[in-house]
Order: sequence, then structure tokens, then C-alpha cells
Amino acid sequence: MVMKRLLVPCAVAAALTGCAGSGGDLGITVTAPPAGGAVADQSYIIAWDAENVSSSRAYVNVYADTDTDPSTGLVLLEDSISSTATGYLWDCSGWPADDYYIRAVIHDYEDRDASDYSDGPVTVTHEPLENVTGLTVLTDSSSGTDVYLCWNPLYGAVSYRVFFDADSTGDWLLLGETESARYVHNAPGAGVYGVLGVRGGLTSPGFAGVAGTMPFVDDSVYTIWDDLAPAGFPTAVGFSPCGAVLSGYEEDDYDVHCRRAGVSGPALLLSGDAPPLGGGRPTALALSTGTPSMAPSSRYTDSLPPAEGVVVFGRMDLAGFFVKLVVTGLPVHPTEPGCRGVSFRYEFQKIQGLRLFTSGS
Repeated sequence: MVMKRLLVPCAVAAALTGCAGSGGDLGITVTAPPAGGAVADQSYIIAWDAENVSSSRAYVNVYADTDTDPSTGLVLLEDSISSTATGYLWDCSGWPADDYYIRAVIHDYEDRDASDYSDGPVTVTHEPLENVTGLTVLTDSSSGTDVYLCWNPLYGAVSYRVFFDADSTGDWLLLGETESARYVHNAPGAGVYGVLGVRGGLTSPGFAGVAGTMPFVDDSVYTIWDDLAPAGFPTAVGFSPCGAVLSGYEEDDYDVHCRRAGVSGPALLLSGDAPPLGGGRPTALALSTGTPSMAPSSRYTDSLPPAEGVVVFGRMDLAGFFVKLVVTGLPVHPTEPGCRGVSFRYEFQKIQGLRLFTSGS
């Protein structure tokens, strides 16, 4: 086994050095590994807190043990560590894979001593990390632009790196690293996520699976017409995550409808229940004021004039979903020159309450 003495360079001294106290009973408490345990491959920093040390010549001995019985199996890692130090860098690269409890003993030159075992073990493992499994978006928690992720804890991982691929294009961005098997991302738009386990600077081989917030993207172009349209031409649309349904004003299950703004003006887009013609579902509308990948949180209205190339967001108030419309044109009806239409493509965010879409417009 390889024993490594405590090294306290300038960069580490602040983290590993404390001040001695005086008076009261001498004491020491092992704080790392914690009660929940820890995992290590090459090295691990053992930490402790000492109390009421009365002599500058006091010292600490550190041991590893496969149980918490000091009479059997106790192995000395380092002795005579200064009592002002609060940590020891254990080189466990040559140790067999096992669970090791840490025992610290502090000796005072006033013939006093105290000891403590760690509440949890250091699990030494030299097996390569596997891939993280069970990654999912928590749809009940995610809303607005906050995406809640969780995954199965990975044995042997000390932390996790979370990656984001905007629009699912294959361009991965590292979001951050966490010791928890959960992560919250305030996202700039829709995309997919991947997670890698981390230990000793090494990571999982790859993504076992990804999870995402990508909306349903319908590249079909739909057209609805204003109230001058002849019978049989659709004037309203209902959105779903598998395709739009066009209908007339007489239906009661549409989300957005169209009507003329004036004798020769462009058509208006209106909420499904907006008077005087609306008999559908309430779907308030808002123009994009910034990125096309994020629906606004406020300033929705029952009626707005579209223009070719603009992005319109819809808030489906009854169902709690958001949609995105990209206006592709404002056609004139082929047989009724006074009738105008609105042509569009759309995206449907399938996670209730989430306002995230692709960056396309």
C-alpha cells in the first residue's frame, strides 16, 4: 500500500489549516468522509475538526479500517500530523477496492488524547465508470423556462457533468457539474440533455440516453381565412402535438381564428374565444419581442395583426400549453379578392407550462 504524507502548499493551506483552541475537553471529529460516504479511485482528502487543543506540540494520527473496531484491521495512514492541520490527502490508488472507515486520534502533550471514526466509509473502487441511466425531464416540476432533470445515481461517480444540445443539433454545451443526481436549467430554448458521471477527472464513456424538451415541429403550411371566405374554406385552427385541424367558426374546439381588420386591411389573428366571431377555446396571443425560442411570460392579447415572417406565440389557457406560429404569408383569397388569409407553420410544446421552442423562425 502506498502511504502519502500530508502536503500543505500555499493553494491548499487555507482549506486544510485551522487554529487551535484551549480549555475544555480535548476532542476530534472526522467530517470527511461524511455520513453518506464517499467514493474515491486515486486519492481522497480526509478532514477533521479538533477542539480544545492546549499544546502546539499536539499531533494527529490517521487510520483506515474496514469496520469501526479499533482492535482489528486498523492500518496507519499517517502519524504525527500537526494539530493545526485539518485534512490529509490519502493516496488510495494502490489500495484494494473496499469500504474504509477513517479513524483520527489526536494526542496532546498533557497526556490527553481523543479519537473519532467517520460516520460513513470511503468506497475505494478502481472500476471504470459506467454510463448514467434514467435521465428524464420532470414534467410536473418544469415550467416557464426552468427545466428540472433527474437521473439514477451512478455507483463510483463523485459528481456529474450536465450537457445541453440546443435544438438537438448535436452541438453539446457543458452546463455545469453537480454532486446531486438532479439539476435545474434555466434554458434559453428547447433542446436535449445528457449527463456523464465523473471520478478522478475521468468520465463515463458516453450518454446512455438523452432527455429533452423539443417541441413537436410541424413543417406543413396551414392557411386560415377571414370572415369573407366562401363556405368550405377554413377560418380557424386547433393545435395538437401531432398536427393541426382546420375548421370554421361554427366549431367550438379551435384555438385561433381569423377575421378581417377592415374593408381592405390585412387579416387579424384572434384568440379562439374572442368576440364577435369566436366560439372556440381561449388562446391568448403575443408577438415575439426577442428570441423566437422562448414564449414571453406576459403581454398576451386576444387580437393582433400578423405580418409575413413574424413569430406569434399562443398561450392555450384551458390546457396550459404554449404554441409558436411562424407566419409565412398573408395571401389574398383566389375567388374572393376582399378576403385575406394567414399562412403559418407551427410548433407545439408538449410539456405543460413550458415556454421553450426551437430557434427557427
